[in-house]
Amino acid sequence: MRRCPRPRVRRPAVPFAAAVVVLIAAAVALPAAEAPAPAPEPPSSSSSSAVSTASLPRDLPEGWYVRIETRLGRIVARLAPEQAPQGVAHFAGLAMGTLPWTDPVTGERQSGHYYDGVPIHRAEAGFRFEAGDRAGTGVAPPRIHVPLERGPLSFRLPSAIGLTRDAGGKVSGVQFFVTASAHPWLDSAHPLIGVVVEGRETVFQISQVRTYENGRPVEPVVLDEVRVFAVGDPPPLPEPVPYTPQPERLRLRPDALR
Repeated sequence: MRRCPRPRVRRPAVPFAAAVVVLIAAAVALPAAEAPAPAPEPPSSSSSSAVSTASLPRDLPEGWYVRIETRLGRIVARLAPEQAPQGVAHFAGLAMGTLPWTDPVTGERQSGHYYDGVPIHRAEAGFRFEAGDRAGTGVAPPRIHVPLERGPLSFRLPSAIGLTRDAGGKVSGVQFFVTASAHPWLDSAHPLIGVVVEGRETVFQISQVRTYENGRPVEPVVLDEVRVFAVGDPPPLPEPVPYTPQPERLRLRPDALR
């Protein structure tokens, strides 16, 4: 049997104008490619190094302050560079990490936030606590000294920050104490470098911790973080100047040789 050829079906030609319309419609239906998101701006150095004042006391007068964080609470004090310029300059330089120091044990030169992680090595109930020796003994801070600076501010205030003196009478530029009550007799022997404006109850609580016979707390109390910050636009802090204490001269009373 002879096979009949299969008829060819011809598709109707699409007019050119209709094809263009179809292509445009398809393009509109496709989702547009998303533009790449802009890269985030890196944080400025000023914002990353600034101390947040959101949780600090309100209406602080213009000036320089120090914030001390411990497990028992926070202490905020207003520094007194107008009274003890070199005492404040050295304390602030060590706290901010701008003043390098020499480790008295290894002799190595170091830098950074000196007071962070430093233990309180002495507490006296209702009187004061002391810190500033990274070894936690109170006898091995870096050998940095400052002059004995005095001014109108007094340890008659309920709570203040002062600098300690060693056995030879030299004023330390590193080791400090915070009083928990008024002790005006300290004025003659110790520079006052700051006045506590928040956290007096924390100072008193630290002074009351249980201690060994040498005053060292049984349960360690550490300065977790110590930061210096400005409120308003105060004058810049003084630059720390190296100081070499002069040995005290022995003086005879006028009637000693009689």
